[in-house]
Amino acid sequence: SNGQPYLWSTATAIQYRTDDGPLSTTVNEAAARARVQAMFAVWQNVPSASISYSRAGFIPGGDVDTVSRFNAVEGDCNAGNLSPIIYDASGEIFAAVIGDDAVIGFAGPCAISVAQGRILAGHAVMNGLYQDGKASPIQDLTAAEFDATFIHEFGHFSGLDHSQINVECANVFCNSDDLAGLPTMFPYLVSAEQGTLSIDDVAWISRLYPAGGAGGFAATHGTITGTVYFHDGESPLQFANVVARRVDAGGNEDRRFAASVVSGFRFRACHPNPITNPPDSDCPPAGSDSAAHIGSFEIPVPPGDYTIEVESIDPQFTGGSSVGPSDNPIPLPGGIPAVIGPITVTAGSTVSGVDVILQDSFPRFDQFEGP
Repeated sequence: SNGQPYLWSTATAIQYRTDDGPLSTTVNEAAARARVQAMFAVWQNVPSASISYSRAGFIPGGDVDTVSRFNAVEGDCNAGNLSPIIYDASGEIFAAVIGDDAVIGFAGPCAISVAQGRILAGHAVMNGLYQDGKASPIQDLTAAEFDATFIHEFGHFSGLDHSQINVECANVFCNSDDLAGLPTMFPYLVSAEQGTLSIDDVAWISRLYPAGGAGGFAATHGTITGTVYFHDGESPLQFANVVARRVDAGGNEDRRFAASVVSGFRFRACHPNPITNPPDSDCPPAGSDSAAHIGSFEIPVPPGDYTIEVESIDPQFTGGSSVGPSDNPIPLPGGIPAVIGPITVTAGSTVSGVDVILQDSFPRFDQFEGP
């Protein structure tokens, strides 16, 4: 409710447990376990971040190979007792839980402490049908593509949201420079190259879990902050995607080096009338009620010169593929202003007041009211 993210404690390594069965008919338990450890290591090996992970053993009770076993393990996760990494070799769990055995996987926190502001447990579920060596009923992914998907999912496990940068890649209009800047946390799997973290992924995992010292977050990143407004320059605007791009010096740096955030990401997305429409399960009381957080943004970036631009969140990024606090993106209500910049960012500094004002949006209703 104060607009701060829920985080894992970094006092010790995050303990997770792996399934005691195979990932698929062609990937046995030992191979799956080694791949999971390598996927977590991608995040743990970010020098400017302090997050770490440790396998605590197998999920108690043996292979999680039925819906009833899944429900029991999920109950333990929801109670904060363990963080399971589950292999669904048959697709049965995906078909029963999601209604679609064609989903590659899902992950995220499953237990939090509101009082402590902590994530207590998390889970990930991996669909082995994508690694069974068969073209039916689902076409296999390559091992690199599948692992890139779960490096993404382990980002969710760690507390990261989706990120929209180089959105053209969602529609296959994507060159090598666009792919180089495409975040691992992009809503869709586009390329196995997403198994390598972009500067956006590195910046945000480091912002959430900053390491200290010469290679830590403060020594390797600065921050750009501001607010997105309607055209009156007074009314803050929620849910614009704000992108900081490195100034192009001749090597398409603007496409390869970028970081982003959604305006108003700290503010409560669902804000019902407490009398006529009180909060319920469809409107969780997550996020800040502070007016200072409406339309505000902050973007961590490595030192350098940057421009700031805004765009609509792509309409296909809904529900489980959403970007930012809202599950239902809307077009920006006005014209997109000229790119702002260049803005020089140095390590350990914050460049504030980088405000963006939309053009030609509808006026405030207030001006039509009488005194």
